[in-house]
Amino acid sequence: MLHLCYVVYKAIYYFSYICSDFKFYSMKIQSKISFFFVIYIISSFTVYAQTGRFYTTDKGLSSSLINHFLQDSKGFIWTATEYGLNSFDGLRFTNYWHVSGDSTSIKNNYVRTLFEDSRQNLLIGCIDGLMKYDRETNTFSEIPMIRAGKRVFPHVTQMQELHNGEIWMTTTGQGMFRLDEEQKQAVSVDELLRQSNYNFQSCFYEDSYYNLWIGTYGNGLICYIPATKEVRVFKYPALNDNNIAAIIEDKQGNLFVGTQKKGLSCYNRKENCLTPVPYMGNNVLSVYCMSLVDGQLLVGTDGQGLKKYNPIKMCLEDYIVNSTPIDFSEGKIHSILEDKDKNLWLGLFQKGLVLIPKQSNPFEYYGSRSIYYNPIGQGCVMSIFQDSNQHLWIGVDNEGIYELDTDGNRLRHYQPGSSAHSVANTIMCIYEDSEKNLWLGSYTRGIAKLNRKTGECDYSLPIDNEKILSITEDKQKNLYIGTLGSGFYQYNLQTGNLKHYESSKDETGDLKRNELANDWINYIFCDSEGLIWIGHYKGISCFNPLTGSFVNYRQVNTLISGCVGYAIQEDYSGNIWAGTTDGLYCFNKNIEDLERFTIAEGLPNNVICGLSEDFRHDIWISTYMGISRYDAKKRCFVNYYSGDGLQGNEFTHGAFYKDKKGRIYFGGVNGITYFSPESIENVSKETDVWITDFYVFNQPIHKNSLSGGKFIIRTSVQDANQFRLSYVDNTFSIVLSTLQYNNPEQISYQYKIDELGSQWLNTEPGENRVTYNNLPPGKYTFQVRALNYGNYSETRTVKILITPPWYQTWWAYCIYTALAGLLVLGIINYILSRMRHRREIMKREHAEQLNEAKLQFFINISHEIRTPMTLIINPLEKLLADKKDNELHKTYLMIYRNAQRILRLINQLMDIRKLDKGQMFMKFRETDMVGFIDDLMQTFEYMARKKNIRFTFEHEMPQLKVWIDLNNFDKVLMNIFSNAFKYTPEGGEVQVRLSTGRDITRRDALREYFEIVITDSGIGIDRDKIERIFERFYQIDNDVTKSNFGTGIGLHLSHLLVQLHHGEIFAQNREDTSGSRFILRIPLGSAHLRTDELEAVDEETVMFHTAEKPVLAKLEELAAEEEGESKTNMKAKTRLRVLVVEDEDEIKSYLKSELSDEYKVETCSNGKEAYDSILRDAPDLVISDVMMPEMDGLTLCRKIKQNTNVNHVPVILLTAKSKPEDTLEGMETGADAYMVKPFNTELLKKTIANLIANRKLLRNKFSGAQQQEDKMEKITMKSSNEILMDKIMKVVNEHLDDPALNVEMLASEVGLSRVHVHRKLKELTNLSARDFIKNIRLQQAATLLAQDQKLTISEIAYATGYTNLSHFSSSFREKYGMSPKEYMNQHK
Repeated sequence: MLHLCYVVYKAIYYFSYICSDFKFYSMKIQSKISFFFVIYIISSFTVYAQTGRFYTTDKGLSSSLINHFLQDSKGFIWTATEYGLNSFDGLRFTNYWHVSGDSTSIKNNYVRTLFEDSRQNLLIGCIDGLMKYDRETNTFSEIPMIRAGKRVFPHVTQMQELHNGEIWMTTTGQGMFRLDEEQKQAVSVDELLRQSNYNFQSCFYEDSYYNLWIGTYGNGLICYIPATKEVRVFKYPALNDNNIAAIIEDKQGNLFVGTQKKGLSCYNRKENCLTPVPYMGNNVLSVYCMSLVDGQLLVGTDGQGLKKYNPIKMCLEDYIVNSTPIDFSEGKIHSILEDKDKNLWLGLFQKGLVLIPKQSNPFEYYGSRSIYYNPIGQGCVMSIFQDSNQHLWIGVDNEGIYELDTDGNRLRHYQPGSSAHSVANTIMCIYEDSEKNLWLGSYTRGIAKLNRKTGECDYSLPIDNEKILSITEDKQKNLYIGTLGSGFYQYNLQTGNLKHYESSKDETGDLKRNELANDWINYIFCDSEGLIWIGHYKGISCFNPLTGSFVNYRQVNTLISGCVGYAIQEDYSGNIWAGTTDGLYCFNKNIEDLERFTIAEGLPNNVICGLSEDFRHDIWISTYMGISRYDAKKRCFVNYYSGDGLQGNEFTHGAFYKDKKGRIYFGGVNGITYFSPESIENVSKETDVWITDFYVFNQPIHKNSLSGGKFIIRTSVQDANQFRLSYVDNTFSIVLSTLQYNNPEQISYQYKIDELGSQWLNTEPGENRVTYNNLPPGKYTFQVRALNYGNYSETRTVKILITPPWYQTWWAYCIYTALAGLLVLGIINYILSRMRHRREIMKREHAEQLNEAKLQFFINISHEIRTPMTLIINPLEKLLADKKDNELHKTYLMIYRNAQRILRLINQLMDIRKLDKGQMFMKFRETDMVGFIDDLMQTFEYMARKKNIRFTFEHEMPQLKVWIDLNNFDKVLMNIFSNAFKYTPEGGEVQVRLSTGRDITRRDALREYFEIVITDSGIGIDRDKIERIFERFYQIDNDVTKSNFGTGIGLHLSHLLVQLHHGEIFAQNREDTSGSRFILRIPLGSAHLRTDELEAVDEETVMFHTAEKPVLAKLEELAAEEEGESKTNMKAKTRLRVLVVEDEDEIKSYLKSELSDEYKVETCSNGKEAYDSILRDAPDLVISDVMMPEMDGLTLCRKIKQNTNVNHVPVILLTAKSKPEDTLEGMETGADAYMVKPFNTELLKKTIANLIANRKLLRNKFSGAQQQEDKMEKITMKSSNEILMDKIMKVVNEHLDDPALNVEMLASEVGLSRVHVHRKLKELTNLSARDFIKNIRLQQAATLLAQDQKLTISEIAYATGYTNLSHFSSSFREKYGMSPKEYMNQHK
């Protein structure tokens, strides 16, 4: 309409200009025609709002000197200015400037042109070259421009992609360039345009015929035809102007050329000429740019605004927009753009960017932004009302009141004045009562009745308050007048009665009190039931005029409290809708239910200014941030903003109205927005959410940004699907955009991180930044969607990974778990060790108590034993001196030796007791240690010769004088020598070495010392037990010997005596071979001794002492010689052989002497030696000790009874263990008799005789010693056991060569269970079924080896059921003590 109005206005202007000669008539004609056309236009057309937006440097633009802009493939608006490059996402500008020394910044701040090719590469033409933008890294790189082999830096004026994909560009001064395919350089195309040779080029265009049109500065227009390589040049006068500004082709194929001084021309292809395009105005146009917008050619001029081409009239016309944020009718339009949403963008040089949104909804407008017609002035609209004549009354701040007719034409302006009857400055409310009186409520002069004919106001109604904000009427013709500070008044139109209602002003806040809650009234509304609803500064109240009560619902005088009430309406269902500063409320009077709506439910703002219900029963709401429609069916809000054509986003509370035609009016700071709800359609746009920026601690990130030493993203922010952050970068912001520009402030976003909760969070409309602070390490899924016109966009999802610190990584937790496990184990181990320690302490204490008890017991016994021992030893010494009977002499010697042994043990016990009581005192004298050791060694010479032990003494000096206690030091050496001989096997070695030493690190008496080292080649000492051998009563259960010896007090006594000598003793295992060594270190000299410890040397005592020692040894040697002689004379009465296995030589000799009269007696010292002897030649009976080295008696007995070759040999076990469980253990091994030491010799002899006699009766029975078939021929009467054995032997012999022969096969063949067969075989043969079968196989194999020399060992093995030759050999060796080959050779 306004465009047509403007055209008519121009026509009137020209018409009056023509008639200027007729001055008198011209004035009349002009005025009459003007009035006629204006009235016609206003009554025939509707004015739509088109407010738009204006972006300047105040809003983030780098410069107002606009050269060019474009929208890239993603939707960003890029603006080239003379001072920087700008990227715009709808809410925020990002500026790019040249940074000195930074090659990734733009080359020059003067940016002339922009272009994006089909591969989405953004190229930037600067005043001195070409650059390319990298979206991923947000950086720029320069593209070299080459001409004639040299690099040049021209001013790039335009770029375009040709139909073949090549990108060409024009420059000023260097001609045209073509960009190579890889976009690494731009090369001049001078060779193609040699005919023109015009280097200063402003623009170019490829038309639909693929011809290139090139505009120059001052040299006209060039047309290059690639097909024929023809170049045509158009210059003045063929062309209006030689300075070409722009070239474009419309959809109809018309080519237009814009010049800088002579307007627009159109190319005629048939005649190959250019025709000027006329302009309706009276000026010559200066064309700067052209663009096709919605199929229409728009022309931007340099100072004459925007023009459009009329294809019907084939001329240029002014582009008319009624309401824009700036008047650009005389602006310099340097760039024109139509974006993806069909919005129009204009680049105004020296002004900024203008956005004219495409109208999708017909919101209509009156107000100050109307450029060509505004019926209501410039102020803020405070009130709106339509009277019975359908005239619209509009109160404007400080401008009085305007009266408009039904078509929006201004009928009258009631201006404020100073007279008593003039209209007030600001009219806050307007109301026409049932008697057609028009009432005006003002802000400064109270209430007035307006005389519409005279325009005078009657202020006679006695209202005490000057601020009247609301007027309404009920069905009883009561007029309700709300004041700001004095409550409200009820005025009856018929009676003139005036009532005043106000609060008690005590501010108690008592909601139960029946009175007005607050005197500051904003709005009064009368519902269909006659109830008066009041919006005040404490909320919403309800007044019943019939009862005069303020307490009507919920028994309170304020239904909605804690907010300011601004607007109240009733819907078709009788529900009361109330707009407040705290959101929108809906009250159902029937069920007294109150529902609240806020921003969280979709409102654009919580301050509600106006309410109205449309024909669909939807509720329209004006707010401080646009208009919203509540869809009653979908229960959702659809919001509209200034970009949709509203007067603005801020509306005035109380300024709303719905007329009789259903049109809704909302007043705001810039005028009135009015509309018919049925014409407002739901807008459904395809909306995509983009993440335009990502900030870490307010620092933008891009492709090369690092966090924790690793890349955050590997692509651009917009394309990234995952962001990787270090745990220290756990505060970040995400900037969102839909890249829609007409209403960015009406878009709100819903977002959530799934791992933090499923609830969607909402941003305020227009807020596009989301921030998360201090997120813990983890994997997060961020989701966001946009809410636009009540519709949700597709959800955009990105992953955000916050890596943990090293101490929170999975491998760290594994370490923690392992450490925790170790800690738990450590704690458990500590607790267990404490428990063990406690047990050991208790055990040690118990052992000490027990030792003490033992010691005390032994000492007590010792005192009793010493006297009888004296009476035994002394007579024995006399008897030993008499050598009449050799046999008796040997007996006496044995008694004497063991008596000495007992006495020595008693003496040791007494010594330990003295040491414990501190009653043993050392008396040191100087002694020759070499001679002392020689004397002691003589005592053990007999034992050394007997066991064939090499007994040597090494010393470096002939004699060594030392200070020792002679009576006690020999006990130390005697114990150690005895220990060495005890554990050294026959043929071994015991070495004694004497030396001196010096330890400078010590500060005690052992700084200088003599050292005695006793080394043996025995079995050694366990490493874990070597530290305990000096403990009292500690006996080694040696793992090798499986036996223990001694009482455990000898070494303990030695240790104590060495300590009293101020020395030390310790034991070691030999490293070169088996065995151990004991090391004694005693201080040299007597400086460390006290005076009372010294004793003068008595030569006689020493001589006596040394002479005493060899006596027993000489007696033993003599006895041994006599024993050797007697051995040759001893002869047994029978041929029966008895094997005695005993490690104690005296018991062994004693048993041999006692049994030699009846049997041939052989002896062995341990179980291993005895078993080898038994396998070689089985004796008739074995007598074995239990505790022995190498192999103990129990093991020996078990092996004998498991070997069928010798299991018939009776075994008698002799032991000192007398407990019942020990006896039971011995019998379980298969022993035939178990006798406890000391034993009765006669009982032993009887037991031997009985066992041998019984064995004669059972000899060879069921033992496999002969062939079972031979037995079947000899035995005629058989017991059940014999019958069973026959069956078993038959099965065994039949399946002897079958490797699968086992107890299961035996049981199956003989018809018994497996257990029964096993038990019977064990009972009859003392063998398990497995061993029984094995025994038969081996015996058959032995027979074949001895008899049939033609068979090989392998054939014999397979014939007896063995499939593995090595297994056969090992089994045979185990039974017969030799290999099959050796057995075969022995029986040749």
